[in-house]
Amino acid sequence: MRKSQEIGRSVVSVALACAVMACPVALVGCNDDAGEQGAVATTGEQPAEEQPVEEVQSEYDVTIDGATVTTDYEGAPAMIVDYSFTNNSDEATSFAVACSQKAFQNGVQLETAIVTEDLGNGYLAEIKPGATTTARMAYSLTDQSDVTVEVSELISLDDTLLAQATFPAA
Repeated sequence: MRKSQEIGRSVVSVALACAVMACPVALVGCNDDAGEQGAVATTGEQPAEEQPVEEVQSEYDVTIDGATVTTDYEGAPAMIVDYSFTNNSDEATSFAVACSQKAFQNGVQLETAIVTEDLGNGYLAEIKPGATTTARMAYSLTDQSDVTVEVSELISLDDTLLAQATFPAA
């Protein structure tokens, strides 16, 4: 029995390592001269149209705190979404390892964006049990329709949503 527990832990460790490597590492803010040539237009933080999420038994508490429409490093429209993440598990973890965050326009998942604004390190920062951090993610907008943001546990059998909100992109 001990051997199967060790194998199970190894499989989970490999899966988590793969998930971390697949995370959008390019989300850190770029601060080069190319970004300074064009002005970055922001329309300010957009209020969330909260959708009720069924009470979920989870080791993590996530809220979607707001969104800001901006531009990416090439001047294309983008949205930065602000999250709060509380680790209620027994082990230290990060938002990137614990949760899957997705943004959609017209039912199609948006790609992550590279923006010139500093997104901080809350997305990748490992936090201890009971601690809370803020995380910011940037998404490339495809048009001016509303953006729906969903968060679920990264490793889950049922993909139950921990948080969901809709923001105007205009």
